[in-house]
Amino acid sequence: MKGKKIKKIFTVWLAAVMAASTLAGCGASGEKEKTDKEAKAGTDNKDKPDTWIADRTITVQAYVDDIGNDLPKDFNNTETMKKITELTGIKLDVKYTPGDSDSKVLASQLASGTIPDVIVSYLDNSTRPEFPLIYKAAKDGMFADVSDYMKNSKVYINYYKDDYLPKDTHDNIVFRDDLDGVYMWQLDIDEIDRSLEYDPDEEYVGGMYIQKSIVDKLGIDPQKINTQDQFYDLLVKIKNGGFKDDNGKDVYPLGPKYWGGSPDAMQYITTGYDWGVSDNYNLDDDGNVKHIAETDHVYDQINFVRKLINEKLINPEFFTMDSTRAEEVSKNHNSAIIADVHNYEDIIYGSDDWVPLGPLNDISGNNKEVVNGKSHRGCMAISADAKNPEEIFKFFDWLSTKEGQIIAQYGAEGKSYNMVDGYPRLTDEVEKKLNEGDTDYLINTVGAGFGGSGNYFFEFVLTNKNNKDNFGESRPGASSADTTFARSVQIAKDYPLEKKLVPGLDATAYMSSDDLADVKAQMDLLDWNETLVQACFAKSDGEVKSIVESFRKQLKAAGIDRFEKHVKDVYDEDPESVTFYD
Repeated sequence: MKGKKIKKIFTVWLAAVMAASTLAGCGASGEKEKTDKEAKAGTDNKDKPDTWIADRTITVQAYVDDIGNDLPKDFNNTETMKKITELTGIKLDVKYTPGDSDSKVLASQLASGTIPDVIVSYLDNSTRPEFPLIYKAAKDGMFADVSDYMKNSKVYINYYKDDYLPKDTHDNIVFRDDLDGVYMWQLDIDEIDRSLEYDPDEEYVGGMYIQKSIVDKLGIDPQKINTQDQFYDLLVKIKNGGFKDDNGKDVYPLGPKYWGGSPDAMQYITTGYDWGVSDNYNLDDDGNVKHIAETDHVYDQINFVRKLINEKLINPEFFTMDSTRAEEVSKNHNSAIIADVHNYEDIIYGSDDWVPLGPLNDISGNNKEVVNGKSHRGCMAISADAKNPEEIFKFFDWLSTKEGQIIAQYGAEGKSYNMVDGYPRLTDEVEKKLNEGDTDYLINTVGAGFGGSGNYFFEFVLTNKNNKDNFGESRPGASSADTTFARSVQIAKDYPLEKKLVPGLDATAYMSSDDLADVKAQMDLLDWNETLVQACFAKSDGEVKSIVESFRKQLKAAGIDRFEKHVKDVYDEDPESVTFYD
């Protein structure tokens, strides 16, 4: 990028020399033209609000399916966007391109070398598959350096404050030592770290849920099912209980995730056997970093699932069922227990049919929810070829001010909300539409984010969030006694969780080191989840051992020893840099 800057400086210098020669010939006429333009600009903006930025359209490419699924049909004709344009002059052209995956579309479009004004992508942390793609684009000079804009911003200036950003966000994404500016930055940073607080109004209670009728029939306390043995015994009781689904068929004691079969659900059903607490890695008894596949702990996890499969205590499509069928077997009560869902899905808040189960104890013997500190999600970057990138950055900075966030989340004052005692409150009509789940109205007429229930673009691109202080409620409409999500909040009140702070990043975050590029390339070819599922369906102990041993050899060949030594060095220097705990 420095070479690119030198070239740019040379180009600017050459242009200046040519301009000087031209002006020498034009004399006063050139000065008059300049003065006329400045006077016209001043006239054009003199009646504009203080929030005015520019009369232009910003084109955004989103690599986020949640944005693509909820885009307004006419983005700039929603009440929210009309208000934003009135205040800033900005219109938005938000594009989404479906494909096999958002990361594959991102890779393809970045490889083409042409991107629109702005890109936004998933990026929970630097271990996401999108990160190497965005990082390489930054290194290749595809993005504008926004550091000067950020230093003079209203909201993003906070990113320069000590301890404001999570460590991964600060060190590995925004302010990388190997970049000479800010070319990509994370979104959704909390203004105040409330990660250890438990606020029922805001809590997503995820994990396993069990049918309330089965709880009542068996006379159990679902919150006291905390060990792997207790969980197994419960599944056996369900199987022997003769429970039927809505179609009169026998239920499966344990069903897949509500969103489709996936090995991800292992974190809830084998919590006590999940030794690899840091994205499959942990410290062994000798203090060395190891992948769970390199230890005998893995056999405990595999054998537990094998027992569930062999005794028909688990749906045989637990790992593979498509999302449509997984939702169906949950809604028709064919699953006695849903392996993973949360209190803000309509199947949970829409009736009293389901209650949380557990959670199971982890390897440390407790079931506290592990938190890592402030939230951080998503990534944004501005194209190096974008016209007037400062205007673009200024717009998204304004959008994250308190004024911008209220409009982005609630819409236009007097149309979809009114100010009551200093806080925005939805109009009766909009609140009714929200409670009825009328997403067409929320997205296409109002066009605001509504905390993720409406136009998801406006939920995704904000930062410096503090809904409790700014809005007086966790999300639009949450303070209403008649809200759709009343049961979601009640569940959080009835089934509280304790939290424990384990700072740092998962071990795999450190795979992005330049010194480990060759190791990462080989490790990316390995799929532990696929291997784990294969082992769970093995016909014999010997076959399980053969599968695990084969994967261990693949890890060695990929260079895992180098990676594990690197993570150990990082951890020894700062134990809070990696999320290891026992």
